[in-house]
Amino acid sequence: MASVPAVPRQQHLLLIILSLAAAAGVQAQLAVATEPPVRASAPASASYRCGWCPRRSTASLLPPDAAAITGAACGYGASDTAEIVAAAGGFHIAAVTPGLFRRGQACGACYQLRCRDSAACAEDGVKVVVVADAPPPDTNVTEAGARRFLLTKEALAAMTNNGDADALAGQDGDAAVDVDFRRIPCAYKNKNLSVKVEEASVRSRGRLAVRFLFQGGQTDIVAVEVAQAVNNDASAPSMWQYMTRSERSPGVWRTSRAPAGPLRLRIVITAGSGGKWLRSDGAVLPADWVPGGVYDTGLRVTDVAASTCGGASCGSDDEDGDEELR
Repeated sequence: MASVPAVPRQQHLLLIILSLAAAAGVQAQLAVATEPPVRASAPASASYRCGWCPRRSTASLLPPDAAAITGAACGYGASDTAEIVAAAGGFHIAAVTPGLFRRGQACGACYQLRCRDSAACAEDGVKVVVVADAPPPDTNVTEAGARRFLLTKEALAAMTNNGDADALAGQDGDAAVDVDFRRIPCAYKNKNLSVKVEEASVRSRGRLAVRFLFQGGQTDIVAVEVAQAVNNDASAPSMWQYMTRSERSPGVWRTSRAPAGPLRLRIVITAGSGGKWLRSDGAVLPADWVPGGVYDTGLRVTDVAASTCGGASCGSDDEDGDEELR
């Protein structure tokens, strides 16, 4: 397979990936990401080796004003959240503190939680999708506080044997329970990776902001590019324009130079030290795309990490953690 030509935009993207990998303590080369874009990911593995993370975490009940969860940094609206949970099947929503949020990369990530010590808890625990960030419990952020899950009462109840959330949350609802956690693949039934155009987008000015929905597998999106779809032909040459993460809402990717539609997208996904391109076959956004619209990319992300759990290692045999996609 031929290598992608070394053009400035791709060099920029590789720098993004390398800086992210370095921040996580990863030393491996991103050789896979230099391959030409492909339409779909490799077949999903039925199993994964991500063990329970060897780092302490806690889970507690979302506060009474948790309606704000749908307006936090991930930016999912109430309808988006409901559709994500319904498509995942058997999952609940969660907010996470900065140690797990990873500046927005955790948006849409799936985790499994189980109690460490409580006899009241079910063996398999509960599965959650991260839809928001949450502040640390106080100004003195402890190691546990840096990795904290805030759950709905229904999610806490699902962790127990008898569905009694009060057994974990306490009478005041502010108790924290020690949990084991691991990142697991998200699997969305009948849903491809989709993009939602943010309301701040203005087509006539080339201002485009999007967020991703139904990101399957066990990976992070670390780079996004957009290009005009020429006659809806995937083989036609394209001038790709890279998009950047929004500082205020890191789940959003934006550009002020979006070409006239229809538009194609390509992304880089990574799990640990490995990265790969995924590219839509044809147009994703039509010429008359509108703010608030949700568009199917035609891609289904199924890649599973060999050993990663958020930004932390998750296996006693691999303390430094992150390995390539498989």
